[in-house]
Amino acid sequence: MITSEMTVASRWWWRPGWTPGRSFYDWQVTPTQPVADKLVEIFAPVLTRLRGFEQVDATRLRVSVQGIGFVDGVKGVDLAALIAGARDLLAAHAPFPLTFGPPVVAADSVRLPIALPEELLRVREDLVSALTGVWIRERIPEFGEPLHPHLTLAHAAEPRPVRAIEAALAADGFADFSLDDTVSEVSLVELLCENSRYDLCEVSAAELLRAPDPVVERVGDDGPVFGMSTRHVGADLLAG
Repeated sequence: MITSEMTVASRWWWRPGWTPGRSFYDWQVTPTQPVADKLVEIFAPVLTRLRGFEQVDATRLRVSVQGIGFVDGVKGVDLAALIAGARDLLAAHAPFPLTFGPPVVAADSVRLPIALPEELLRVREDLVSALTGVWIRERIPEFGEPLHPHLTLAHAAEPRPVRAIEAALAADGFADFSLDDTVSEVSLVELLCENSRYDLCEVSAAELLRAPDPVVERVGDDGPVFGMSTRHVGADLLAG
């Protein structure tokens, strides 16, 4: 988390390579619909009170895993090969759990970090393997860089003091927030930035088809191992 003496900056400035009308291919993990809807519902009150923030709606809640490149630089035949390679490799994976939270203030957003499971790292490794089967390493975005997965809840639209944002999150009891979900596929999307907003459309998907390993219940187990969890979340936030 950045220090309370700093301010967040507006999210809307052109990153390297981005220009109006240009789009980008990206492999992403999408929260299941119940989890996406619940996240929007839970954080709407505090984000509404934070002036200068734009909450991300449920349909655009995404976790970036591995970029491919700008659409105008990817040939159709290469894209088809990349998708086929990714599908073949990811079919050998089983669905796995993912945990969101608690919220942190980043340089230009409020986001939920993700406790990085080994399964997500292996998924990314296979996505990179599919890319290296078609292109040289130097062409692959962020090749060799560590994965820091997160889900952005809201973008800053103007500079705001971090202290006020942190105080609002603390006042609503989010210090120990977490919410669990299950990943069963990875989506390839086309990202487009227009009118100070990222929009996307799904191009393809790669399913995780291997059956999960059987869960061995131990004496003393008092609940499900996987599935949605609402631990640390106040009952008033989850009511309804």
